[in-house]
Amino acid sequence: MKYATDFRYIARESLRGNWLIATLTALMASLIGALDIGSDGIPSDVTERINLSEYFSVDIIAVIKKVLIVILVFTVVQFIITLVIGGAGKLGHARFNLNLIDGKKVLPADLFSQFHRLKDGFLMNVLMTVYIILWSLLFIIPGVIKSYSYAMTPYVLSEHPEYNPNYAIALSSEMMDGQKFRLFCLDFSFFGWSLLCMVPSMIAVVYMMKGNFLLMSLILVSRIARLILCTYKEAAQAAFYREISKGYNGIT
Repeated sequence: MKYATDFRYIARESLRGNWLIATLTALMASLIGALDIGSDGIPSDVTERINLSEYFSVDIIAVIKKVLIVILVFTVVQFIITLVIGGAGKLGHARFNLNLIDGKKVLPADLFSQFHRLKDGFLMNVLMTVYIILWSLLFIIPGVIKSYSYAMTPYVLSEHPEYNPNYAIALSSEMMDGQKFRLFCLDFSFFGWSLLCMVPSMIAVVYMMKGNFLLMSLILVSRIARLILCTYKEAAQAAFYREISKGYNGIT
């Protein structure tokens, strides 16, 4: 039986020579709502506060209003994009990472290879979200457990376009029976790297009055680090799926 260290090793070997293309694909996936690269540990309004400091000589209220409008518009647009194409993007990114683990040639175009399945991707996202929310109503922990149960759904649906999203969710749940703790351990094994990625942004917050260029440089370093880490984690999870799917008879 493979452990977290084995899946990380498989991911690193698969990424050898493919780090740049995989990271760029992960970046595009995050832009279309197919991948959440997580928080870099800084308050979401820090960059706005930095920029506002340059405008103290003008009407600060007007500047704040403009910033809030931009944030609101960006949030709405991002939500719509995620809702419409995020699911299909998840299927494409799953396809990309499976090709990577299988030693096949990978291309950023793989991310968009499932865009003809917008309906499947949309339903997958909606159903998974609804199920997890409903389980979370019982208590937070059941919702977290179910999120691990459904984690393999994009891989199943990506490899089997003949399945409907609800059936893929059910297969993922069955496949993850007895495997959820292993996936949790795999996720937890990246915890130290996640903390390390936050260090530059934490330094930026502490010394935010020292100058905007240094601050923005540290934030950029932190976010690039998180993107690279997310690329690594996604490859490891694809390796995890490959291992447990081989011993599962429910997928034909």
